[in-house]
Amino acid sequence: MAPVSTRAAGWTRSICGPGTDDVMAYLARRLALGLVTLWLVTLAAFLLLRIAPGDAVSAAVARSPGEGGVSSADLDQLRRELGLDRSWPVQYGDWLGDAFRLDPGTSLASGRSVIDEISPRLVVTAELTVLALAFTVILGVAGGLLAARYASAVPDTLIRGGAFVALSVPSFWLALVLIVAIASWTGHFLALGYEPFLESPWANLAAVVPAAAILTIRPSAMVLRVTRASTLDAANAQYFVMARARGFSRQMALVKHAFRTAMLPTVTVIGAQTVLMLGGAVVIEQVFGLPGLGRLLVESVLARDFPVIQALVLLFGLSAITVNLLVDLAYVRLDPRLRVAA
Repeated sequence: MAPVSTRAAGWTRSICGPGTDDVMAYLARRLALGLVTLWLVTLAAFLLLRIAPGDAVSAAVARSPGEGGVSSADLDQLRRELGLDRSWPVQYGDWLGDAFRLDPGTSLASGRSVIDEISPRLVVTAELTVLALAFTVILGVAGGLLAARYASAVPDTLIRGGAFVALSVPSFWLALVLIVAIASWTGHFLALGYEPFLESPWANLAAVVPAAAILTIRPSAMVLRVTRASTLDAANAQYFVMARARGFSRQMALVKHAFRTAMLPTVTVIGAQTVLMLGGAVVIEQVFGLPGLGRLLVESVLARDFPVIQALVLLFGLSAITVNLLVDLAYVRLDPRLRVAA
């Protein structure tokens, strides 16, 4: 059997084509830059959390009015037990070392492992994001191609008008309207709870699909507009005119020839919107009562649970870096000229 490195190189060569070594060097530089950015993000999050007033101890006392008689000595002792009395460089160094060992510490609020806190929530957010991304690609790309096919006609005007409205209306407001409307019409309240897919597929989809549909409204509208514009630009190119002269219908020429070129800016927008959807999940999960990472982040901020917040920032940063690397790889695959530039 071939060595792992040889198999990996062959797999990469099959994806990227000629010039694989240059492409890998380019991706390695992008990865290094992403890791430096990730370190700066975690450092900024750490400093902002410490600069802000209060900590996990004061937050716990504020949530327990009956414990107002706790003395300052008891609070200081609790801070020493939690390690909050140590200097900031020591705290950050210890957390960073634990993160490298894939052990981001213990939650200050619950006393459980941070990994145990995040793991079940990660499944919910992953399901929500994957569904929203699928909706975004299908609606955005198909809608953009349809609008380009009927450029300046009635379907194009309606599609662009719908995209403009989608970009103008706040997602959280649409989510609240959707919940109230469904509750009024059917008597079913969407935010009643979340069920794992394996335990109750119908209840799971009933809770996640409406949230994913709301989360995808703005991203799909953005993808639609970029796909339409880039497809129309490609339709003015010489190769498109030649394809039409060879007997291709406008629809076939758009799909077979213009779409590949139009995919370059579309892929960029899809990658950027995927990262933004992770941020939008914070609000959507709160509105729909989904126990995902966004809701955990809000709860951890209120509890000043530093280890959980820092782990979530690290996880979101890693997700953004991964998406950007995949976009770069897709660019290299779609446009052979970039393999030379790399």
